[in-house]
Amino acid sequence: MLVAFILAAVVIKYKEIFSFLGLNGNLLKGFGAAVICTLPLYLVFPFYGNFNTELTFQVLYDKCILTGFKEELVFRAFMFGMLFRYARTGFFWAVILPALYFASVHLYQGHDVLSSLAAFGVTFIGALYFSWMYVEWNFNIWVPVGLHMLMNGAWHVFTMEGTEVAAGGLISNIVRVVSIALAVGLTVYVRRKRGGKVFDYPVWKF
Repeated sequence: MLVAFILAAVVIKYKEIFSFLGLNGNLLKGFGAAVICTLPLYLVFPFYGNFNTELTFQVLYDKCILTGFKEELVFRAFMFGMLFRYARTGFFWAVILPALYFASVHLYQGHDVLSSLAAFGVTFIGALYFSWMYVEWNFNIWVPVGLHMLMNGAWHVFTMEGTEVAAGGLISNIVRVVSIALAVGLTVYVRRKRGGKVFDYPVWKF
């Protein structure tokens, strides 16, 4: 995070760093949207799993709160932001490199080649999803931060098949897809209500 701030300060005007990184976005709106979108996880998981009785605040802080914040700040706000917002690269090209890097740091979660590739694939898609939400919610970093924290939280608060790794299991992935679909629907609704439309920006521009 420190490197991200330093490099951003080199490229962006010092007074505009927080704005560029999306940290000046509406925190309540960001987490409010995230709560609505991740609600399926917290409604379904208790029926198919159990509460993690071994969960400690330290683990919750390290794996959910801190990880959710720092990964979104570095991969979305900084890396993706530099390409998309500063270099004006189209969304597709701007998101690829940060998504590949983001997914690669989760390869360790697999115990063999297949499970490592599964973790890579799921987190790669997650990077695309978080980046899209970041853009569509007017670069309010608290939206992807909230989504990331609460998704990670569900994986640690409950114990069920697949929640020990990012790749997840059958039920957890079905609910995760429902959560993402809900987020997409809410985003489209909000954008249209404000008179805008999704993907109202360059996508393939290199």
